[in-house]
Amino acid sequence: MIDLSPVLDKARQDPLLVAFGLLVLGGLTTHFLLKNHPFVRASLRVMFLLLLTVVLVHADIVPYQPLRFTGTPILDAVHGTLKVAWLLFAAWFVVGFLLAFVIVEHRPRDGKLLQDLLAGLIYLTALFAIITYVFDLRSKGC
Repeated sequence: MIDLSPVLDKARQDPLLVAFGLLVLGGLTTHFLLKNHPFVRASLRVMFLLLLTVVLVHADIVPYQPLRFTGTPILDAVHGTLKVAWLLFAAWFVVGFLLAFVIVEHRPRDGKLLQDLLAGLIYLTALFAIITYVFDLRSKGC
């Protein structure tokens, strides 16, 4: 019989696996189980984002700073992927908060358009943050 306890102990102590597990658990839980409860969903997104932030900072991966290369291509790719995931998860949280709490009742059609435009702006900001902080490419002004 194979003893998996040493492998599971090592996996629990690896911050990158913990971060990946938090991403999967947070995404699946908030997306599939809580569709009709926007306030609970937003609260859980905050909790998972905070937990993911703590795990990444503990692993010396700061999502809002440029990627520091370790010399190991696979580890650098994992760090970059986790940074991208954190930035997208943060944008997903902000959009979820926007959709749950920013309600324009006077003109529902215009309110929906405003929500969609703000969501697009948030995701565009996340894309620029990914380009800046993960790929370390700075935009240059004219």
